[in-house]
Amino acid sequence: MFKYFDVNEMSMQNKERKQGITAGISLVIMAIAAGFSYGYAHTTLVADSAENTMQNLLAQKSLFFAELSGWSIIFITDLIVAIALYFYFRSTSKQIAGITSLIRIGYTLVLGVAILQLFKIIPALASNSSLQTSAVASEINSHFQLFEKLWSTGLILFGFHLIGLGYLSLKSKLTHRLLGYLLIFGGMSYSFIHGIRQLNLLDTNLINLLENVLAIPMALAEILLAFWLIYSGFRKSSPKLKS
Repeated sequence: MFKYFDVNEMSMQNKERKQGITAGISLVIMAIAAGFSYGYAHTTLVADSAENTMQNLLAQKSLFFAELSGWSIIFITDLIVAIALYFYFRSTSKQIAGITSLIRIGYTLVLGVAILQLFKIIPALASNSSLQTSAVASEINSHFQLFEKLWSTGLILFGFHLIGLGYLSLKSKLTHRLLGYLLIFGGMSYSFIHGIRQLNLLDTNLINLLENVLAIPMALAEILLAFWLIYSGFRKSSPKLKS
């Protein structure tokens, strides 16, 4: 009978490690895709005026389509992470893990609606002649702005997701407590910054300054969790059965 319980416990631990590895690798892929799609492609294409943005799109269509591919990868890996982290933390608290996972799925759906705004730009790019009007340039720019607004709204939810992960990390024996505190701080930062951005509570320049100051801990929260999940998943060998 003791062996039966040991086998079940070992099986559960192996499943948790596999889910952790899946979540960790997905988070790394997501970070790389986000670094390219938003950190490079989006900031390269979107200029200070609608006309300049239009010209950038005309000159670098392939970069825009590469950005769309990156966002699609982010959407898919976000869903994978939400599900994998639920199973990873389920033994810690099934209810909190479920709520935390649903919050991330909710954020991902908002992100999906935002990404659709970028896909709506494709028809305008199909015809170079139509892009010579200021009306089309304005329409393209509005899609970019709506994308950023929707994504920012979704990041408020994302912040609550990180807070939930932080709580689970503090309660779990699977993760380091420092990760828990960092996740909670990063989550509070996301929700606070994008909350005041949506409500226009502070000057835009001040909000951008706050975001730049908090950018490192916000980014480190998930990426360190990803490396921890991968490291802890691969470093542990399967425990021996007790006789």
